[in-house]
Amino acid sequence: MPQPDRIALRVLQQRATPPDGVTTVRVDLAAFFEALAEVGRDPALLLLTIRALRQRTGAALRLDDLVWVMGARSRRIRAWLDRLAAEGQIVYDVTDGAIEIELPEPTPPTWTDVQPPHIPLRYELPTHWFIHVLPRLGRATFTTYLYLLRRDGLTAPATLDLASLTRETLLRTTLHARWHLWRLRRHGLVALDREAKTLVVMDPPPLTPAARRWLRHLRTTGLTPPRLVLAVVLVLAAVIVAMVLGRAASGA
Repeated sequence: MPQPDRIALRVLQQRATPPDGVTTVRVDLAAFFEALAEVGRDPALLLLTIRALRQRTGAALRLDDLVWVMGARSRRIRAWLDRLAAEGQIVYDVTDGAIEIELPEPTPPTWTDVQPPHIPLRYELPTHWFIHVLPRLGRATFTTYLYLLRRDGLTAPATLDLASLTRETLLRTTLHARWHLWRLRRHGLVALDREAKTLVVMDPPPLTPAARRWLRHLRTTGLTPPRLVLAVVLVLAAVIVAMVLGRAASGA
């Protein structure tokens, strides 16, 4: 998506009370990105996902649920849980695939915490984002989307700086930032208003039939995108080897 390094930002996401029946999780996005800087992007996003799923189901989580939602293998999920536990963010135990998690009460805010520029911006994020949007976008792109939401209200008008986006979401380069912004545009979460020279941030669109089939595939097979790519490569390699051997045998 061609764009300058700094661009005006317009967030259409509503902060008002969501419609009845929509389960939400209240998130302080400023605190989320502070935690991201302390424990890493994936562990911080895992903690937020756990909160959302607990709010959504009200039941114990299973390791398999986190595997397909986060798009990572179980050993990486365990490593991120260990990191969060080491930082005192959670207390957890895994028994027969079920995860028992305790979330310690956060430290009460000090006077400095509620003064500019540290005024918390709390969002009511629909919990279905974490099972409908996160698995399709991937962890880094979803974190980029949360960063765009966080920018709303920080300045007037809100702006997006690619260098800040790269730094605060722990991306490697601004090229990676542009890539994730392009993916958000492809999925209909952002749009570039060329006349106003503004990047418009929108709520995720409803799932298409193809997206629902892909999510069912993730749930039933457990094949995360990297493992799916590896499986496809292995199948193609086997087909090519079989074709070569068949031609060699026929030539002989």
